[in-house]
Amino acid sequence: MFHVKQFRTTLVLAALPLWAYAAAPEKVEFPSLAESNPTTLTGYLYKPAKLDDKSPAQAVVLAHGCSGMIDAGGKSGERIKPGIKHWAERLVDRGFVVLAVDSFNPRGHAEVCTKSDRPILESRERPRDAYGGLQYLAKQSFVAKDRVFLMGFSNGATGTLYAVEEDGKPHQLAKKAGVSFRAARAFYPGCTQANKARLKPAIPLGIFIGADDDWTPAQPCRELIDLNKSRGLPVAYFDYPGAYHGFDVPGSKVRVRTDVRMSNRPNLASGVHVGGNEEARKAAEKDVDNYLRGFLAPSEAR
Repeated sequence: MFHVKQFRTTLVLAALPLWAYAAAPEKVEFPSLAESNPTTLTGYLYKPAKLDDKSPAQAVVLAHGCSGMIDAGGKSGERIKPGIKHWAERLVDRGFVVLAVDSFNPRGHAEVCTKSDRPILESRERPRDAYGGLQYLAKQSFVAKDRVFLMGFSNGATGTLYAVEEDGKPHQLAKKAGVSFRAARAFYPGCTQANKARLKPAIPLGIFIGADDDWTPAQPCRELIDLNKSRGLPVAYFDYPGAYHGFDVPGSKVRVRTDVRMSNRPNLASGVHVGGNEEARKAAEKDVDNYLRGFLAPSEAR
């Protein structure tokens, strides 16, 4: 049984096993999970160098933030944004197959951060795309269908909350399709609306967020987790003092963005802080390792 605690400090345990991986991801296509007119999505598939159909590997679907997954001008997996690339490679090092799903470019958009009227919604397209990625992975002989995890960042993390909502349409559609994530991790999601709606996750959910995030504040996420802990659900909360939005992106410096647009915060003249925090990133990496370990077989988690 998975035991849940509310973490404020990092547990330091032995690392998950390290594996060699193929440096360049494979570009793949698959449909979103929709009742009609599914979007053909692009994904970047990272695989450990050694895969055995007789011993399928655990896997992760990655959902990018509102800045998109591909750097401006980039048309290959080699130009995947540093945060997604870092997590994909780190997870593959630990034996996971990783599918990074591009929700924006297949729909003709590079980013949505600067759009007040967003054409791609966290509550609509992003969950459909996550489950589309899950369906794709479930068809691969080298993937363990019952050990696929969802991991979202910012806009993709908010989409993760909607994807795992027990009574939500995306989750119900996935149930009909016979697919389910083992657990979900959301990095700095927007929790305000989910908290007001008293969102109830259908699967284990962990939220990882900077304590000083002024774009998607930590407090509503803490309240959402506390609510579901009181319900007896397998949820976990991790926050990192001094860390802002995007704290886990290696090598990124903290800057102020005044160009972002959000319906719940239309006036952002003072801007929001975005950028990496090396100490918080390393702490979060260890927390993710420990969190995942609770869902893996002993042979996978050693």
